[in-house]
Amino acid sequence: MNIAIVTNMLAPYRIPLFRALAARPEVSRLTVLVCVDKERDRDWTVTSEPGFEVVRCWGLSLQRTIGGDRLRVVHLRFGVMQWLATQRPDHVLIGDASWTSYLATLACRVLGIPYSVWSEITPVSRVSDGLAGRLRRWMYGGAHRCVAASGEAARFLAGQGVPELRVRRAINAVDVTQLQTAAARWWPERHAVRSSLGIPPDAFVFLYVGQFIARKRVKETVALLEQAAAKRPVHLILAGSGPLEHALREQTVACQHLTTSFVGFVEGDALWRLYAAAHALILLSDDEPWGMVISEALACGLPFFSVATVAAAVEFHTFGMVCNGLADAASALEAFLESNPLAQSMDMRPSCAVSATPDSWAREVLEALA
Repeated sequence: MNIAIVTNMLAPYRIPLFRALAARPEVSRLTVLVCVDKERDRDWTVTSEPGFEVVRCWGLSLQRTIGGDRLRVVHLRFGVMQWLATQRPDHVLIGDASWTSYLATLACRVLGIPYSVWSEITPVSRVSDGLAGRLRRWMYGGAHRCVAASGEAARFLAGQGVPELRVRRAINAVDVTQLQTAAARWWPERHAVRSSLGIPPDAFVFLYVGQFIARKRVKETVALLEQAAAKRPVHLILAGSGPLEHALREQTVACQHLTTSFVGFVEGDALWRLYAAAHALILLSDDEPWGMVISEALACGLPFFSVATVAAAVEFHTFGMVCNGLADAASALEAFLESNPLAQSMDMRPSCAVSATPDSWAREVLEALA
């Protein structure tokens, strides 16, 4: 099968998924059509990978900042229509590519190319219900299948009127083998890593990985942990960057109990060592279509503390603590800390808790396209 995937950009955590799909014997060719190499608020590094072709479609990309630090990007990449008209793949998997998704849908309908929609949108996602909403439902209506990246995404599709029989789930996944290997390599060094970061020996260590933006509720995370640190030593490692960094640094300086480490944006081994040093991941986003850091943490054997607006937390709720919202967070955090004794966390790390792998994702996608 000759497959094309339409997405906004090639994120590093997608590469293992696309590589696994390209390696399936049923797939003769895989082409990933992107709008841009990387959006303005992304710091990651992407290297070329064998096994699939990446094509950047020509067109326009417009962006503006809304709500203080929230970046809104509109991609109008007309080249996707030209590519589909000339290459004629057997099936197109249309993902999140802004308005380019609708251009791809139009081309598929006119050219008679079967397409499916790959969606991460959840019931709490901030999406327009105006013209974009009508176009989205039109796109769903003509799709062979709608592939939901999570249970929450499947709930959104049901709310949009997509029949259950046309929805398939392909749970987002990380390269579990790579992360398990990294976790095993860095686990013996966990005490040295903590020491290098100036972490008090008796502190329970939380790790935050992500952008410093309002949607991630990083300032609320600091406030919550400051409250918890009044009862027991707590340390927060902040791995990331963003427009709120200066405000966050001022906030942490004012903390009377919580200790913190700012390590900047990190990836690869510089990130895996932090997973080894931490006792738990924390992610309190008010709108998180997935939350790949939760998948990464679980692959490293690390529990998490999160909220019900993070799709990955809901999906893997049995491996962490998921509270309904910030109003319940303080009591939930106290229960979480009591259920994760420091001595146990420091002396033993549970095995990988993630069953979703790139291979399972590729298999589920192909079943949906069949």
